[in-house]
Amino acid sequence: MEDIARRAEFGKGTLYLYFKNKEEILLYIITQGIENVTRDIETMFEGEADVREALYQYMNLQYGFYRQYHSMILSLMRRKFDGTLHPHEFSGIMHKLNTITDLVAAFLERGTREGIFVAVDSHKLARVMKNVLKGFSLEALERKDMDMEKDLELIKMVLSYGIIVGGGEN
Repeated sequence: MEDIARRAEFGKGTLYLYFKNKEEILLYIITQGIENVTRDIETMFEGEADVREALYQYMNLQYGFYRQYHSMILSLMRRKFDGTLHPHEFSGIMHKLNTITDLVAAFLERGTREGIFVAVDSHKLARVMKNVLKGFSLEALERKDMDMEKDLELIKMVLSYGIIVGGGEN
């Protein structure tokens, strides 16, 4: 709480005028982050003519979001599992995160219609992409020597082209 108050340039007691407890602050910060990244993704998908470039930009945004918020998301999960977070609050966050998945799925469907992306279940593919990006960002908690840019380039390459030379054709 002291760190938050200091960064917000408030006294610790002033925070409690706006929030009842740490969980409310955590939910507020995560919600704001999700809403910001959602707005950025919506804007990018609506305005980007090049589907491939928009997909890469999405990966940058989503990976950056998880890198910035991964410790708070883990804290939220811990509170959910230990019962200190109301299930309704957790489901609200999950609903907001699922909105991003829905946006990405719709965008993937657009790319499929344009003949750029393979025809697969777009929601499952959006979840795969999200979980790969999230997994790499969480690994950064364990390893401090990770190179975000190199990791993101590898993720983009694997998600775009796979790992089998020639697409796996015999």
